[in-house]
Amino acid sequence: MEGTVVTMEPRTGMNRRKHQQQQDMLRTMNSFRKSRTFCDVFLVVENGTLPAHKVVLAANSSFFKASFTFELTKEKSTSEVEVNLRVFYLDGMEELLNFIYTGECGVSEKNAEQLLAMADYFDIPSLKETCAEFLMISLKPSNCLWIQVFAKRYNHELLYEAATEYICNNLSSIWKTNEFLCFDFIDVEELICGERLVIKTQRGEEEVFEGIRAWVKHDSENRENFFEDLFRHVRLSAMSIQFISEFIECDELVTQSHDSQSLVTAALRIPDEARDEPRGVTESIVLLSKNGCCSCFTPATGMWYDLARLPSFNEPRAITICEGLLFAIGWQDDRLTIENFDPQINTWSEVLSTLTNLPTAAVSVDDSIFLLKENGLTRFKPVDHSWEDMAPMDSSRRGLCAVSLNGLVYAIGGHDGLRQLGLNIVERYDPQRDQWEYVSPMDERRAFASATVTSNKIFVVGGTGDHFLPLQNCELYDPITNMWSLLSAELCVPRSHAALGKAKRKIFVFGGTYSNGIVEYFDRENEAWTEIGKMPSTLSYNHACVTWLPKAMLKSLRGSRYPSKVV
Repeated sequence: MEGTVVTMEPRTGMNRRKHQQQQDMLRTMNSFRKSRTFCDVFLVVENGTLPAHKVVLAANSSFFKASFTFELTKEKSTSEVEVNLRVFYLDGMEELLNFIYTGECGVSEKNAEQLLAMADYFDIPSLKETCAEFLMISLKPSNCLWIQVFAKRYNHELLYEAATEYICNNLSSIWKTNEFLCFDFIDVEELICGERLVIKTQRGEEEVFEGIRAWVKHDSENRENFFEDLFRHVRLSAMSIQFISEFIECDELVTQSHDSQSLVTAALRIPDEARDEPRGVTESIVLLSKNGCCSCFTPATGMWYDLARLPSFNEPRAITICEGLLFAIGWQDDRLTIENFDPQINTWSEVLSTLTNLPTAAVSVDDSIFLLKENGLTRFKPVDHSWEDMAPMDSSRRGLCAVSLNGLVYAIGGHDGLRQLGLNIVERYDPQRDQWEYVSPMDERRAFASATVTSNKIFVVGGTGDHFLPLQNCELYDPITNMWSLLSAELCVPRSHAALGKAKRKIFVFGGTYSNGIVEYFDRENEAWTEIGKMPSTLSYNHACVTWLPKAMLKSLRGSRYPSKVV
């Protein structure tokens, strides 16, 4: 009508009314079911019969849809049908029907596993997810081992991963539960030697031994004869030498077994740098490019993976490990950021943002990250985010590289920033005394070099000399003799600003200026550099750090990996 104004109801009100209408319809259909009104199918279970409507069941379950479409075609469309489901019980089927009709059901510790199994059988994903979420928040030491097995049986990956993560974080508590202590030998052996324990730390591998010991001691008379067979599965090479010598070597169960003693003796001969990684992780070299892109290389497999990029978009200036955590230091336009990497979910998060001068390098000692600047030194503690200026270096310089060795910080080479001349000076900082001192200078003047620690010595690679000419040689510093020595083996290609990391007892160098993307490694045993190919990206990586990354996380990135030579 002309002049009539029609006021439309707000969309939120319309949506609310629509939702209410849907809920009312579902409740009405459920009341029809319970009163057997218009029901055309009857589910015969072990201890009773439940009425329902074929169209409702078929709309929510592909199992029922297929059954009604193919198995019951001989019946007239108006006839009542019985479905034989005597493997299920009345209470469980009633909860299943409540969920199908209303989207609601009473999930509890008593019925969560039963309902998940039924949801899997009848192919009702939403109910399966509801039950899985309940089981995830119900994980505890007394049920996590069974839930892990249960999740694998019903192919629920998220529940399996949650149970596996919980197990690995609570081993010491699990070993005290009746669930574990009442395992038989086959169950214990399957647990410790299979893929169920995704151990990510040395301490975790040590806790596996403690679990075996607890299980045997729970019934020593009947179980001591199983110890030797279980002990063979303990990964001694992934434990610390200190733990083996202090707790395992002198353990009464070990001393009673000649074979177990032999395994311990062999494990104690393995040097620290040759010890294996825990079973749930793999040693990886994490690399950062100038624009904040992040990748990693796994020497054991020769594979590349793209990791999440830094969210700050600051240019990375350093990457370091502090108390087992990976930190990236970025700086742009006087703003410094420190970001932490979570390897479980492949995500970086900012832990600090502040205004400060350009950091030229960063290293970690104990619980602190030390940021070296042209004319200063700052200490950052991740545990409390404290920020403190420390004693500056005696010499002002840029383009240096730095490492930490035996609790001391070494500032190596660089250039003076004025005449653009390379420097061979090296200073050493003692955090306990907050003092710097000079040590012997390098044989070669070099700026923008890369350095790492190997066999308690400092290994310096490449860089630029006077007039920024690229260097191809390397040198080694021995802190005991306070002497540098040039190595006879030179890089395959000269390079500066390169990323350097030591993994699998080899020293890897990536990218850098003049490198043309070539990757090579140095083998101390053969005293030679070997080229293993090119990086899969055109990006130039300038910073590297070696850490353990979860195999499960890397497996999820399989779509972005590239083949490379295994070393």
